[in-house]
Parts: sequence; structure tokens; C-alpha cells
Amino acid sequence: HGLLNDKFNAAHYWKTRKYLQRNVWFEKWLRRELQALTQEEDVDIIMHHIHGVIESFSRRRDPKSSTYTPQQTQKEFRTIVGDAARPFLMARTERFVTEVELFLASGLTVEAYDEAYKRCLGWQKPKEVTEITSSGHEPITPYLHFF
Repeated sequence: HGLLNDKFNAAHYWKTRKYLQRNVWFEKWLRRELQALTQEEDVDIIMHHIHGVIESFSRRRDPKSSTYTPQQTQKEFRTIVGDAARPFLMARTERFVTEVELFLASGLTVEAYDEAYKRCLGWQKPKEVTEITSSGHEPITPYLHFF
């Protein structure tokens, strides 16, 4: 995930305190990711729990206070999000926390994030795959959730 980390610059996110800004697309992204990871449609309770933990974290941070380094802030964020998600996601928790951090650091809409993610991985956009393969079948682009 070095490529994605470089692209979305998580370190810059913490250094510039962008975590204090609300991301209007986060709930939509979070719901989708939790649905993919838990294979459940109704994830509202889990989503609101994790979202609430993140909002509380952001509210507790005084923008004028410099008691914490960006690295300490990042570590605390990863710890509290991991603690909130672990009962529901178990072994997938660390990967999920990384994805949360990357999405928030990106500052993108869900759709723009997905496109940027696919480009970083070298995948073609589904709308660009239109030709028929030599076997006579249309190519299939898998529908993947990123976790």
C-alpha cells in the first residue's frame, strides 16, 4: 500500500490537521466497506459506532494545541478506530483501519477514490472495457470492495 499511501499522502493529512475537517462522503464509504467486510446489508449500528468514535476523536483535538505530534495523533486514531472495529471485523481490522485513513486522507468522493484506487493498482476502468475478447466472450471486470 505504499503507492496508495504516497498518492493520498496520509502523513500530510495528519501534519496539516485535516482530520479536524468533516468528510461529507465518509458515511457512504464506511457503510459500503462495512457491508463488504461483514457480508451484511444492515450495518447501521456498526457504522454509527465507528463514525461516532472518529467524530469524538476529532472533537477532542484542540486545533491550537500542539501537545501531540502528527505521528502520535495518527497512532491514537489508528488505535481507537481499531478498538471500535475489532469486535465486528476481527482479523480484517488492521487493513480496515488503513483503508479508513487512506480514504479520509484522500479528501475525495467515494467514486473518485475508487477510480484513483483502481488506477494505482493498474486496473482498467470498467467503462473502458468494451471489446470482445478473442474467445468471443465479453471481459468480466470483478466487482471488488477494497478492504
